[in-house]
Amino acid sequence: MQIRQLDVCCFRGIKSLRWSPSSPFSCVIGAGDSRKSTILDAIEAVLSTRWIRFSESDYLNCDTQQSIEIRVTVGELSSTLISDERFGFHIRGWTSSGEIRDEPAEDDEPVLTVQLVVDATQEPVWTLVCDRSIEARILSNRDRLKFGCIRLSGGDAKQLSWGQGSILSRLTGDTEDAATQLAAAYRVARDSSNLQKIPSLASAATFAEKHAREMGAYINRGYAPGLELGNSGASTSAIGLYDGHAPLKLAGSGTRRLVTLAMQKSLIIDGAIIIIDEVELGLEPHRILGAISQLKGDQNYALSKESPIGQIILTTHSDIALAECGAETVHVCRLTSPTSCLIELYRTQNVDLINALLRHTPRALFSTRILVTEGMTEVGLFLGLRQYWTDRHENIPIEHKGVSIADGNGSQAVEMSVALSSLGFPVALFRDSDVALKVEEQTKLIECKIKVIEYDDPISTEQAIYLAASDDHIQSIIDHARNE
Repeated sequence: MQIRQLDVCCFRGIKSLRWSPSSPFSCVIGAGDSRKSTILDAIEAVLSTRWIRFSESDYLNCDTQQSIEIRVTVGELSSTLISDERFGFHIRGWTSSGEIRDEPAEDDEPVLTVQLVVDATQEPVWTLVCDRSIEARILSNRDRLKFGCIRLSGGDAKQLSWGQGSILSRLTGDTEDAATQLAAAYRVARDSSNLQKIPSLASAATFAEKHAREMGAYINRGYAPGLELGNSGASTSAIGLYDGHAPLKLAGSGTRRLVTLAMQKSLIIDGAIIIIDEVELGLEPHRILGAISQLKGDQNYALSKESPIGQIILTTHSDIALAECGAETVHVCRLTSPTSCLIELYRTQNVDLINALLRHTPRALFSTRILVTEGMTEVGLFLGLRQYWTDRHENIPIEHKGVSIADGNGSQAVEMSVALSSLGFPVALFRDSDVALKVEEQTKLIECKIKVIEYDDPISTEQAIYLAASDDHIQSIIDHARNE
């Protein structure tokens, strides 16, 4: 399964959003409070199997008279979903140009649109909709389970036990009689306290360990099923995953996150939709790189085998994670204005240039505005000026203004500025004036509303510095160069 289009109306801080991920791997970034997590919450609210309790704070401006409405259009459907016995009568078409068609043409991709509406009663209603003359179908949590959407959370300890709906339960075999089988397993555990004798649980634990190692989780004595002391009653959640004698529920947040991620990663071949908020939480840099590499590699393998690829949508505030994801996966989330609550997600038009930026200054894409300099000389100049900014501006660092400096790599400075502008950033370009801008470059900069800062005279930055410096300053520069 893959999300083809997401529509959000009046949900928390989002008044209106339409987004087409257009990729099986999407990395959503943006400044703080740009509604990245809310986007993931919206997807989870529609496709998750769990019942969600809504309150006033979930409505835009806490106004319950404006109904929450979220639609998710899903493609890469399984044969089960598109059968007439299941949802076949509600199939719509997704065109090659990225539009939804209620009467699908032969060359359209079959898609289903799931809608969540929460009115003033605060009671959520999930339906399968199609705008042609077909009655909307109410969806149960069992129906929504078919869409295979799971949100990964490192602190979600329930995924490390065999409780209802957990990943371990799915690995064991989430069939119609799975609950009965797991209840029987619990009785065996209670009577014998030797869970290794239950083949389904032992096999799932071994499977989880294999994929956790691939993901970079730290493993001590090996995984096995164990009885969770302190739990009572015939509940399958009393059976948990152990590393030796220690329950994984008590492991560090990074290890829990990687183990859960590894188990879910193993289900991507079934076309799962995975959403991950702040993938870097609890992980050292090398484990961030390893986790993202595994996730992307798994999808590439599925693509080569022409099997269901699934989809991964993650957010991050880590420049390490961003650089590993690559510019081709990046969607920049921005508020079109602070008061409108209208959200746009921008995708780069020049992957090569943005990838070059990610290799040197990935942190620039986490700012709210960017100053592109012509080269490293200008970067060095502004880094020097930065030291004097705080004392002259009420002890407020320039970073608190959301400003970042990016190297434009000489002749690519104009293209870099335009590429960053296409991602929704306010951009200014600082350059020396010894070589005049070409007419076509000036036209691009004007069209993108990029402010150009340059010297009045046709001089370089080095010449400008010497012309502005006193004799004593020039002598100190010469002395410094000699000593170096």
